[in-house]
Amino acid sequence: MSLVQIERLSKSFGTEVLFEPFSAQVGRGDRIALIGDNGVGKSTLLRLIQGEEPSTEGQVNLIGGPRIAYLPQVARLHAEGTLQQAMERPFADLRRVEAELRRLEERIGEHAEEEDLRRYDDLLHRFEREGGYRIDARVRAALVGVGFREDEYDKPVSVLSGGEEARAALARTLLEAPDLLLLDEPTNHLDFAALEWLEDQLLGFEGAILLVSHDRHLLNRVANRTWEIALGRVSLYREGYEASRASRQIERAQQLEAFEKQEETIEKYKDFIRRHKVGQKHRQAKDREKKLERIERDRIERPKDAKRISLHIRSGRASGKRVLSLRGLSVGFNAPLFHCEDLDLYRGEKVAIIGPNGCGKTTLLRTICGEVPPLSGEIDLGHNVQSATYSQTQEGLDGPGTVLEAILARASLTFGEARGLLGRFLFSGDDVEKKLGDLSGGERSRVALALVSLIEGNLLLFDEPTNHLDVASQEILEQALASYDGTVLLVSHDRALLEAITTRVWLVESDRLVGCDVGYAEYRRRLREAALHEAPSPRQTKDLPTTSSTKSRPREAKPDRYEIRRRAEERNALEAKIEHLESRLAKIEDELTTASGAGDATAVASLGSEHKEVQTLLTKEYERWQVVADEDGST
Repeated sequence: MSLVQIERLSKSFGTEVLFEPFSAQVGRGDRIALIGDNGVGKSTLLRLIQGEEPSTEGQVNLIGGPRIAYLPQVARLHAEGTLQQAMERPFADLRRVEAELRRLEERIGEHAEEEDLRRYDDLLHRFEREGGYRIDARVRAALVGVGFREDEYDKPVSVLSGGEEARAALARTLLEAPDLLLLDEPTNHLDFAALEWLEDQLLGFEGAILLVSHDRHLLNRVANRTWEIALGRVSLYREGYEASRASRQIERAQQLEAFEKQEETIEKYKDFIRRHKVGQKHRQAKDREKKLERIERDRIERPKDAKRISLHIRSGRASGKRVLSLRGLSVGFNAPLFHCEDLDLYRGEKVAIIGPNGCGKTTLLRTICGEVPPLSGEIDLGHNVQSATYSQTQEGLDGPGTVLEAILARASLTFGEARGLLGRFLFSGDDVEKKLGDLSGGERSRVALALVSLIEGNLLLFDEPTNHLDVASQEILEQALASYDGTVLLVSHDRALLEAITTRVWLVESDRLVGCDVGYAEYRRRLREAALHEAPSPRQTKDLPTTSSTKSRPREAKPDRYEIRRRAEERNALEAKIEHLESRLAKIEDELTTASGAGDATAVASLGSEHKEVQTLLTKEYERWQVVADEDGST
């Protein structure tokens, strides 16, 4: 069933054409990845479908008046009151039904009229059918899903930070349960747990989705169709993001073949006309001229390739077999963030350092490269090891200097050589004179990658290298790291990158750094396999609770249903407490990251102790939840 019909839609700004006219349909169940380089018009297309922006040509037809929920890239709640109240706006009609049920209950208690009983029964059926009992649970699950604590629910919307408001806007957009979701970079400000929650929500969504995102893992898991905007055209593919890659390559090969065949035909006709314009075959030559005019009128242009960065990372001379040894290492400031078992890193390995936010992953890299001294233990670099570092904060890429000056300061290059290098990273003409302080996040990342390409390091220490890179640049970096013949130690939230290149995992858990002799993809597979053989935790259960709190629920007529709901509420209360503790852990981990980056040893020590206490409480609540779940047979 079609929800949206797009007819000859195009958009231009003056002489700049974002995309030429195209037609398409969006049906229920379509989960469309809308991809393309930065600035090609992805966000504009979402606004055109939403009706917030006029088209240059064509139209968008909404079939049957579908409900649309749109999350812009810079999302705002546009609401007053508390966070909880803002989340309940999609349920305003059901809350009115609930209030009417309360009023009728009072009347029926005083004097039962047949008409009141009929109306109560009708409203109660509607309330149950539309999920009235699940409002509180759905709101709580959405807020916890995007990382809010229970003690933040009464926080005024007016004091939310930009990141908090963006996360809340995402939660409310999903709570609207529309027919069509338009999502523009919904993963901004989300941690790993929230990303997985979002993926599950989108996979279970029964309507249609148009999704713009730089998160390749999200696109791969969620999308079942792909639209690509490139070089002024919108190309439609019936496959998901990764599967559409082959279709895109085949399409380009066919376009190139058609162009080359056309050019060959043109040369043949021109040659025939030159040789036979005068003579016995002049009529055939005239015919060729007419055909040539028709070809020129509808001439196929040579397929163009979008501009891409060109990245090659040199390893220089080979290191010894053992590149790095950690012996009895404690990482932190005045108090340790974690201790390390004896670990060795060998030539050619690509190791992912994973663990919760704030656990000390970045501090470990800074300790290995000598920026932060170890609290105890030893770090031993092997024979001929030369390291190159990429920091997520990109130190040195701000201030009054220019892009060109940043390159010249790091390498002995001529102006021409420096310009040539920057051209490979999409800085051309006057772009090389841009001030470092004026660069966008993506431009800063490209300058940082250009600097990395200058270093012949056989050990790469990379901290969040794909931040701010568009999808195409992420893939190019992935290819460069895959073909790199040195050794890599990598911290990243880019799950697609980790799955593609890593050969081992170093995991921070329970204040210890331990090694796993498998790559990230296999590590995640084993975790999922182990989870199948264990009882699910509250976060793993897919079904939302089916009841709200007693004080907000209309009175039930059947006593046998009361006992069922009472037991469910006992489980819900435990789940709410667990969700609160999980949210507190995440908050502590964020604060640890900030304190660690600022070198605040006192705060790190205090937060570390609090982290242990909360983790202990959480373990006990998990055990209580399992007992209750076993008693009512929910597992």
